[in-house]
Amino acid sequence: MDVSQLEPADRDPRKLRNTALLLVAAMIVGAFSILWAYDAFGERTSKSDRPALEYKINDDCRLVTSDGEERDIQDLKGKVTLSLIATIEEGVASETTVEALRAAMAAIPEGVEKPHLLVFVLDGSEEAPEGMAEVLKEFDAETTVWRVAANEDGKVSVRAFLKNRMRFGTYPEKRDGEWVYDTKIVLLDHHLQIRGIPGSNEGWAFGLVAGMEEKFAAAKISDPDKELMPLPMTTERLTQFLIDSITYLYENPEEKGQK
Repeated sequence: MDVSQLEPADRDPRKLRNTALLLVAAMIVGAFSILWAYDAFGERTSKSDRPALEYKINDDCRLVTSDGEERDIQDLKGKVTLSLIATIEEGVASETTVEALRAAMAAIPEGVEKPHLLVFVLDGSEEAPEGMAEVLKEFDAETTVWRVAANEDGKVSVRAFLKNRMRFGTYPEKRDGEWVYDTKIVLLDHHLQIRGIPGSNEGWAFGLVAGMEEKFAAAKISDPDKELMPLPMTTERLTQFLIDSITYLYENPEEKGQK
């Protein structure tokens, strides 16, 4: 191509200014549209009784349970599952979490299917899985309980799976002789989707809420005349949300998230 005959284009400042104004206006309209969409979604979901959709587990993960069997996380498809972390040494660190689990199980009438329990045992061993058999044994009479070895010497990094896929808040490990892990409950639906509180992106952190209640009670005692903001969540409310969410999932087994 012979570029010798090309001439520089005439630049019209007015046209350039108008184009720039149009682009800015389009950006502003787009931003307001996004904000409006988020507000509309928040308004709609805040009134929903659907458990919030947090994440879908598509990965396989080999699980060795206390009966010595090898299973996979995908085997839980078709079930409602409650999952939590424990140790042989201490059980579950948050008694409030266990109380919520008891309440959720007790709320389901006799003869009706109850959630499967998936318990990751940090000091459980694939070589001696029977050692996990006593962890949360009280629930054996109510439902199927899988106690899974999650020691760091296992063939698969189950602990990394807990943090990255099961959405527990911290990588579980022992620090200075103490177990450090997230004590919340993870709720899985029939499609291995992690479900949270309806209308919220928060999970079932009963230990955290119980800690807030203790601080609130202590503040009231130390200064009874001071007006305190009410807590945004209580263990009683959170437990009822969990019971209602489990009920919803059983009534809507094909439901796959917020609309």
